[in-house]
Parts: sequence; structure tokens; C-alpha cells
Amino acid sequence: MIPASERYSMSDLKQELIASGASAAVISLFILSMLGSAGIAFAADVPPDAEIADQGEFWSLTIHMMFNGADAESVEWDFGDDSPVSTEWNPSHTYAAPGDYIVTQTVRNSYNGGSTATGYFLLHVMGNPYVEYVMPAGAPAMDRVYVETHGTAVRPADPVWEGHSFLGWFADAELTVPLVWPENMTAPLTAYASWSDVEVVTHTLTIRGPDGTTVNTITVSDGATAVKPTAPEGKTVTYYTDEGLTNEYNWNTTITSDLTIYRKVVDATLDPEPESEKKVTVNGTEIVIVVVALVIGVAAVASRSVGLSVITLILIALAAVGILDIIDIPEIINGFGGVRL
Repeated sequence: MIPASERYSMSDLKQELIASGASAAVISLFILSMLGSAGIAFAADVPPDAEIADQGEFWSLTIHMMFNGADAESVEWDFGDDSPVSTEWNPSHTYAAPGDYIVTQTVRNSYNGGSTATGYFLLHVMGNPYVEYVMPAGAPAMDRVYVETHGTAVRPADPVWEGHSFLGWFADAELTVPLVWPENMTAPLTAYASWSDVEVVTHTLTIRGPDGTTVNTITVSDGATAVKPTAPEGKTVTYYTDEGLTNEYNWNTTITSDLTIYRKVVDATLDPEPESEKKVTVNGTEIVIVVVALVIGVAAVASRSVGLSVITLILIALAAVGILDIIDIPEIINGFGGVRL
């Protein structure tokens, strides 16, 4: 960055360069690699033996040029990036991207037959400043954050690293100077993170069987809850806080010390079938009774026989009480599992 008080003289002409904020992307007038060469190539109209004043680094993409001479009648600024020449006395120019640029200043005066003076100035346009976060090995990385030139570097939210406690940001790698976050960024800032190890406190949840033997242990972080073990297939397991198995253990309890609980294992019972889902099973004997009743009923109607009608009613009643499981009618068809209605 050029101090505001520094001047570059050409005859009686003076000029100064001032940097301020901007943004990104480069094509130079001179033959500079578009892939990002760090070297400097001269434009065709820059003499090989020209004196080029190196202005140093500018952490910005916008450069303000200021002419303070009194005798020049006109001025031209060629910014070295193939952009149009400016004839303003104090132009501002924004470069598309960081890079090294040669600015050519040409001033003219018609006095005593006219004269021209040309100066060449090398600018190292660095782009916007940024904050670089340096983390110790094993800690989560943090991305570089760019800040507008003259903008404020904002302290980020404290990072999280399991098993460690964040102590703050420092300006030096030795972690001796606490970092002051600047409000006027004019150069990159490196922030070093400091951490302390945190002791991880755990507790043991011991599960005992009815005979007092340990059947399982679970390691739980301090203040956390334990995960209930999966019950064995076909078994129901209930856990209690006491050996008498009277107080059931609540698995939402946070654990802050070692703890012993007791389990009771019983065979799982199938839930009874809901009344709305129950179905009627008709076995072979009941089907035979119904068929016989239908045949006799048809015959009774055809013959108008009171006796056959009575037999039909008796058979229908017998089938009904069997189907409704009021009485158990023996199966007469071997291997027939019945029909569910």
C-alpha cells in the first residue's frame, strides 16, 4: 500500500495511488498468462529499458489514481488490463481479478512547442483481504472468509470440536496475543484457534438378572440417557431400579453416576384378537349338517311334510350352535381345517 504522503515525480508533475475495496477476474494488456502467471510481461508500447516503479501490494481490486500536478494540459491513464484509456485527472479503476499490472501515465503540455512525459508503475493487485483461520491438527477446518477492503472482520461463531473446549482466537501462532478483530481491513488477517482438552465423563449402567449376576453393561456419557436393549425374540423384558422388582426403570432418566438396574424376562403373550377382527371358523361336520339340512328342507317344502320340516329346523339349530362355538361339534373329515368366515 502506498502511503498517502508518497509522490512520484515526472518533471513538475506529481501523482499518487490509493487503494480501496472491490472484487474479481483478470485479462491483462501485457502478455500475462491467463492461467495466473506470477511473472510480469511488458506491453508492446512499454520500452524494454523503461523504469517501472514498483508500487507494492494493493489489497483491493479498485485503485484510485490522483494527479496533483499543475503544468499538464492533459493526462491519459492506461491501466494495463486492456480496458479503455482514461483521460480523467483522478480516475478510479476496478480490475476484474488479482494480478500484476503496469499502469502507464502520459501527460502533455503545449508550452514552448509542446512536451510529453510518460511514467510506468507496477501494481500488485491482490484482491480483497481475507481472514485465514488456522486450526490445530485434528480440529474441524474453517474456510477462508473474504472481506471488502476497509470492511470489518466479523468474529465467527465459536467452532465446535468434540472432546475440546474453545478458548478463543489469537493473533500469533504461539497463542499469546488475543486477536483484535479489525474494523478497517486493508490486508489479510490470520486467526489462530486455541483449544483445551475436555475430560469426557462417562458412567456405567449395570443390568443384573434375578439371581444378581451381571447380564449387560452400558456406557453412558454424563447427563445422557441410556438406550434400552432389544428384548430377545419371544420374550418381554421389564427393568426395575430395585432387586425386589417393584419400581420400573424409566429409560428417559439422565445418568450422572454409575447405576445398577434389574431385569425380569417372561415369555411374550400374544395380544388377543380384537372383537372387530374375530372371524367364525366352520368345520367339516358343521358344513355336512348345513348341507343335509338344506336337502331335507327342500324335501319338506316339496312334500309339505311337517316331520321333515322339524328335522330341518333341528339340523339348522345344531349347525348354528356349532358354528358359534356354543357347543363343540367333533370333526368328521380328517385333515380338514375348516373355513373362516
